[in-house]
Amino acid sequence: MKAARIYGKKDVRLEDVPIADPEEGQVQIKVKYCGICGSDLHAYLEAWGLPTEPHPLTERTLPIILGHEFSGEVVKVGAGVTTLEKGDAVAVEPLIACGKCDNCRRGDYNFCNRVFAPDGAGNFLGFSDDGGFAEYANVKEIFAHKMPAGMSYELGALAEPTAVVFEAIKRSGLREGQNVAVLGAGPIGLLTALLAKIAGADNVYIIDVSKSRLAKAKELGITKTLNPLKVDVVEEVRKSCPNGVDVTFEAAGVQATFDSGLKLTRRNGTFQIVALFGRPVTIDLTNDLIMNGIRIVTTLAYNNSFTSVLGMLKNHQELFEKIITKKISLDNVVQEGIKTLAVDKEQVKILVSPEM
Repeated sequence: MKAARIYGKKDVRLEDVPIADPEEGQVQIKVKYCGICGSDLHAYLEAWGLPTEPHPLTERTLPIILGHEFSGEVVKVGAGVTTLEKGDAVAVEPLIACGKCDNCRRGDYNFCNRVFAPDGAGNFLGFSDDGGFAEYANVKEIFAHKMPAGMSYELGALAEPTAVVFEAIKRSGLREGQNVAVLGAGPIGLLTALLAKIAGADNVYIIDVSKSRLAKAKELGITKTLNPLKVDVVEEVRKSCPNGVDVTFEAAGVQATFDSGLKLTRRNGTFQIVALFGRPVTIDLTNDLIMNGIRIVTTLAYNNSFTSVLGMLKNHQELFEKIITKKISLDNVVQEGIKTLAVDKEQVKILVSPEM
């Protein structure tokens, strides 16, 4: 089969590789669409999250087939599979977990104790095992979620990034009627604002320096857009929310937005981190947090969320379809996909199809 494999920094090769039959408890899917994520950019540009030594669970090292936001059709089932059959449309939850450690057994399998890798390799398909930038992929039955009838494969590929945001919404404790600020209007920030609105938040502010991404937010119905290059965002937010917002979502991952987020959050409010930070941040723990009672909450991936996320996608299909800005072939995954997403702020979610 054709697949895009990463060998290291700025080294992705389109190759013909063999595909084995699914193992016990696995299904083989024909990949329909796979989204390009910001973490794929980091993997390509910096070799971030890639296994340079055998991974603790998969025992894989480079090269690896990239891609972790994918959907497809089941074409083969391995021994012992009981919940899926040939022809089923599925969205893939691309986590790698042992299923046996304390965290896995309590349902926190996104924090599996056995996937910690000394080289920093990620606990996802597409990083530490083969992912979805390929014609076919073998995945565990328990991580292949049957899609609602009539849902497109394109929306199925949005389930993974939407699950990231859904987990952050859950952990933040957001309640209907509360006020929200989202820092960063990239794919995750836009999805965060969208889910906060669906969850019943009252005022939802989204903050970014990109005109095109703020325009996309308005297209999604997020009307309170702020550009910090043009206005004092704290001053603007406090015109309607004089004490600050109840929950701030940090979806940009830089010091400047981290600092702004703390100022936007009301005393005794919640500062929810969604983004990954490429560099350490500094903080005045006493004055910024303790004296204001602000709770900083973090999240990593998701657990037990895909069923709810697929239901949400089903109920708001036309809205979520606006997140998808481009579809490309697997042949063009680097030039028209990864490299384009890195520089073109008009793009939100680029989907790769092996069938194009």
